[in-house]
Amino acid sequence: MTALDRAAKQVSALAIAGQAVAYLLAVILARRLGVEGFKVYVVASSTFIVLVMLAPRGFDKFTLRLLPVLLDKGDWQRARGYLRFGAWRTVWSAVCLAGVAGLWAGFADGLQGQTRLALIVSCAFVPIGAFVHLAQEVLTALGRGLAATAIFRLVVPCLVLATLGVLFAVRLPVSGAVAVGCWGVAWVVALAIMLKLVRRHTPPQVWQATALEDAQTWEADARPFWIYRMSMAVLGQAGVIVLDWLQPSAGAVGAYAVAMGVAGIAQVLATATNRLYAGQLAILLEQRNVDAIQSLRRKRLRWLAAPLVAYLALAFGLTRELLALFRPEFADEGLVALRLLALTAAFVVLVAMAPTYLKYRAQHRVLYASVAAAACVQVVLLLLLVPRMGATGAALAYAIAMGGLYGNLARIARRELRRMRIHGAPQAG
Repeated sequence: MTALDRAAKQVSALAIAGQAVAYLLAVILARRLGVEGFKVYVVASSTFIVLVMLAPRGFDKFTLRLLPVLLDKGDWQRARGYLRFGAWRTVWSAVCLAGVAGLWAGFADGLQGQTRLALIVSCAFVPIGAFVHLAQEVLTALGRGLAATAIFRLVVPCLVLATLGVLFAVRLPVSGAVAVGCWGVAWVVALAIMLKLVRRHTPPQVWQATALEDAQTWEADARPFWIYRMSMAVLGQAGVIVLDWLQPSAGAVGAYAVAMGVAGIAQVLATATNRLYAGQLAILLEQRNVDAIQSLRRKRLRWLAAPLVAYLALAFGLTRELLALFRPEFADEGLVALRLLALTAAFVVLVAMAPTYLKYRAQHRVLYASVAAAACVQVVLLLLLVPRMGATGAALAYAIAMGGLYGNLARIARRELRRMRIHGAPQAG
């Protein structure tokens, strides 16, 4: 077993453990907050996720493409320049985005008091959350993917659970806004730990070098990562937002959010391990080593096969029980939704490296067209299906959009890899 394989298994174990804690946390909140309170929490959390994905403007994900290569080449000046450049761009964008969203939440008509408050609290912590996402990718690029995953996936939800436990113990009232605030406090702690580790594990030559920035090039190269990330945020959270907007019932919003959370177990498994493979992929692409890239893909698939089978068996065999843990009324509303989302998540996990490959090879037009088409399909289907089918309609819209998107990207990635083997690197699109 290679060091990468061992690291992937360790990272996956941490990610699954963290997701289990997050699952327990969601069960507790669903039972404590009630249907309406849980809906407030879910809507504010979804808004936070979208904003945090948008705020870094792609520099978090671009870090895994650029930083390992710079460190491998010993280009310390540009490495330091990029760390400074990415940090300032992320903070500035996050503050501006959070400010605009917070003002909207504060003055928008039609928002209930608790929803308004929860949205404002979530906006307040967006800069911290965005910086944590960047720091996580920097740590992974520095070869500390295990520590990054432990903090992001396990420490943060454990801190939230502990904070809520204290509040419950002293009998303080906990609302959706308070629950969101607990997450914010955990993000602050996580950021402090990550920054300390980044400082410790960055090669000393980086800090000793004079920062050299290539701002225009980095802005352009990070843009596809931002657009893709933005599209994924819309695709992932649009179901909750449209359900809340069209309001078939508060139970439908909660059931769909719970189903997405359970389905997210598989996606967490992929995103946690993909960070490790992405750094290696960047180096192999620089070397144009097609055989090694194919070997890396096969190793990833072999590792993921058994966990995905176990996950699908659990999702289909205990569907009703998994949903009823949150609230009994979610079991009927979310039954079909969970199964659809579980199948979609499993498929996405299998082909999840395809968009990473296309981004690394600057196949921008393909990515833009694919994600734009998927987003349009999902929005249209949500508007058509949610009023009549509730959570099931939202899940079906997501499944069709994501299945089509990732299936198409996987097909194109395989074609471009064959072209690289025969003709060399593909032309940028």
